[in-house]
Amino acid sequence: MSYLRLDMKKINNHTLGWLLFSTVSLSPSLSAEPLTDAEARGKKVYLTGNSASGKSINVTIGADSITLPGTSLPCIGCHGEDGKGRPEGGIVPTDITYPYLTLAYGHSHDNGRKHRAFSDTSIITAIKRGLDPDGNKLDAAMPRYALSNNDAADLIAYLKRLANDVDPGVTDTTLRIGTLLPIHGPLAEIGLAMKAVLQAYFDEVNAQGGIYHRKIQLEVAEFTGEAESTMHNVRRLFENDPVFAMISPFAGNLEQDILALSESQGIPQIGPYTLFPETSSSKSQSAFYLLPGLANEARAMVDYALDALHLKRIKPMVISPENGNLKQVVEAIEQHSLARGLGAVSKLTYMQQQYPAQTMAVQLQQQDPELIFFFGSHAEFELLLKSAEGLKTKPTIFISAALTDGASSQVFKDKILMSRPAASGNPATANAFFRLIQQHNLSSQHLSTQALAYSAATLLVEGLQRTGRELSRKKLIKNLETLYQVDSGLMPSLSFGPNRHIGSTAVEIIVVPNDAGTSAK
Repeated sequence: MSYLRLDMKKINNHTLGWLLFSTVSLSPSLSAEPLTDAEARGKKVYLTGNSASGKSINVTIGADSITLPGTSLPCIGCHGEDGKGRPEGGIVPTDITYPYLTLAYGHSHDNGRKHRAFSDTSIITAIKRGLDPDGNKLDAAMPRYALSNNDAADLIAYLKRLANDVDPGVTDTTLRIGTLLPIHGPLAEIGLAMKAVLQAYFDEVNAQGGIYHRKIQLEVAEFTGEAESTMHNVRRLFENDPVFAMISPFAGNLEQDILALSESQGIPQIGPYTLFPETSSSKSQSAFYLLPGLANEARAMVDYALDALHLKRIKPMVISPENGNLKQVVEAIEQHSLARGLGAVSKLTYMQQQYPAQTMAVQLQQQDPELIFFFGSHAEFELLLKSAEGLKTKPTIFISAALTDGASSQVFKDKILMSRPAASGNPATANAFFRLIQQHNLSSQHLSTQALAYSAATLLVEGLQRTGRELSRKKLIKNLETLYQVDSGLMPSLSFGPNRHIGSTAVEIIVVPNDAGTSAK
């Protein structure tokens, strides 16, 4: 049994959905001291091939001295995040960590080339002119970079730090994972339930040895419902004693602000708790969402109306509160309806939590829609049904389980259809979740949100285990992008890729209230 079906019978979590959218090699003493300004500038050169000044760095390569932009051949491409190099295509890049380059007894290479130890000056000569400390030519595969004096000094500063440069939140024994949750106020029960299941799951992982002998340490920042204090709490989590990654952050209407902040620092977000996953790769390269979100559900509604109900060239209408996040959902319906020939969509909006029943009744009578897509709250949906009772032709009404449970209505019998993320096909895997709830005596009042947090945690742990002991945020992101058909038993199988950061876009449509579902997409 999946948690999605449990919601319909035991849990009143539609209210939550409504509130949601309205409101390197490791040293024995591994640490993550902040980089100096020079080291940070040098790291940018190392990682991107671009100068911190904004000026481009040209690079020449090969016997023919082909000139390319430095961004096409950054140092990290051959030498890796830890500077030790990885063999590829018959080429074996050398270890360029500063302690190795400056070994007192010098170096002897497999091709017979020998030279004394590098100094700061000879490292720069090697980078700019392709010569070792004894004047021997380096391999032709080694690019030569036209560095300015400032960029060269910054790069040397970073190479001195490279061997011990690890992402914040990682030590040799701990891994700090952060989350953002409501702890006080009307949403406190939800936040505390999510915190409890995350802590219980990580406690079990730690009891089994942790992640490569690192214990996961959960750090919680409070979502207060107020922008200034919440953002202050997030910045503290990111900057004062930074976390390595975020798990299931509950950001409410601050999602975009928090996403921008985490992206600027390369902090992965695993399973953000949202109805509006970011689909633009230009805005999000490190956030991994679990479920389709309302925009994908909206497109599935349109598909169902055409493919299952055989409606075409009708008068569809979208009714929703005025809400910035819902704009993308309405646009998804408009665009998909036009693309598939459903018909031009009319729109009715109202002030949030102020559904004007009498005005809506009049407008519905005037426009007489055959199909309604509704994205208001449960209470507003009941008012809509009353507003539409007088219509001569009873419209089909689509709603989302994230916002409302629906309502039994003889007047609209078999006319109310609900979208929700498709259910999982592996109940056996869900047993681990329910065992965790029971064994740790956790509340079962918010199973839906707990299931999302639990699934995000299992996804994070899977990514960490695949990344290995030499952990970095970039490596974790790359490994998460390789996950395919991961099954937590609580939702559809999750698959990701470099251009796919929404684990599942599968949506099903069910008839309310008889719960006889049919897959729509």
